[in-house]
Amino acid sequence: MSISEDPFAILGVRRDASLDEVKRAYRRLVMQWHPDRNPSAAAVSEFMRVQAAYELLLDPQSLAEWRLAATSRERSTTAAGPVAEDQTQYLTLTLEEAAEGCQKNIELLHRVRCASCRGSGRLQHKHSLPCPRCSGCGRVARKGGGTSVCEGCGGRGYLRETVCTDCSGSGWRQEWRTLAVRVPAGLRDGERLRLARQAPLAPGQTIAGDLYLEISLAAHPLFVLDGHDLHCQLPVSIFRLLCGGHVEVPTLRGTTSFELPPQRSIEQRLPGLGFPHRQGAAVGDLVLHLQCICPQAASSEDLALLEQLETRLTADLDRRAPELAAWERQLRARRHSGDD
Repeated sequence: MSISEDPFAILGVRRDASLDEVKRAYRRLVMQWHPDRNPSAAAVSEFMRVQAAYELLLDPQSLAEWRLAATSRERSTTAAGPVAEDQTQYLTLTLEEAAEGCQKNIELLHRVRCASCRGSGRLQHKHSLPCPRCSGCGRVARKGGGTSVCEGCGGRGYLRETVCTDCSGSGWRQEWRTLAVRVPAGLRDGERLRLARQAPLAPGQTIAGDLYLEISLAAHPLFVLDGHDLHCQLPVSIFRLLCGGHVEVPTLRGTTSFELPPQRSIEQRLPGLGFPHRQGAAVGDLVLHLQCICPQAASSEDLALLEQLETRLTADLDRRAPELAAWERQLRARRHSGDD
């Protein structure tokens, strides 16, 4: 971790985070980046950055000095030149991640000074090397015949200084950096997170702009989000719809159950099981759209029971099924008119 990096951003916590939040974030990142667990090439450097950031945040004096230096740097860089443009990139979350809040690792391509040439773009060699233009002879062929003095080495044939091949002489390299971001609960499509001074620098820029992460919610196999209400199509057998009873339903945290009243509306609303508002405000509802499922096959025993139910229903249509009673009256009227 360099002195200009933000230890809070490295650990993915707010600047007003409690000590417990800092410790939890540190333990989570150590599990992720410890070289004994993570075989990637970036693991060692990221682990060292996390460790340095954690140690700084635990030392009140070092943290106070960092805050003072950070304030000074912000003032001096703003006065030294224009801040680069802000950048936006999408961050896709599942409904569960957005509802609960989560930790996300953002891969950013940053410009850093080339370590091979220390930002100079040139390499100094202890021993002379053959000039790559003239292969050490000091002269190059001309068009139309003949030779001329090599401009690469001035005719000497050998060089003590060459262009840095790692950065192509620019003094800068592009490197991937992982930024741990804490996503608060309750973010929805189109809302954005601001990461101050975290936008990647473009060539020629020295002062980073802000990076905005625009939230994009992935389609969910069970739920549709409408405002803060979650809508779910719930298949239920015709028998359960008729007699009511215990029904298990999915939620963003797993499943729950409720008592379905007999012969009620095919839409049920479960308060407080929807999508949360930000900053701990009220939670939306889970709206269940009950789909009546009829069995595809029935045994002889099933048919006998169903026939008994049909007989009992027919005996009291006016009270128990007024729509069927009205239909039967129309049929009787047409039957009698046909007899006439």
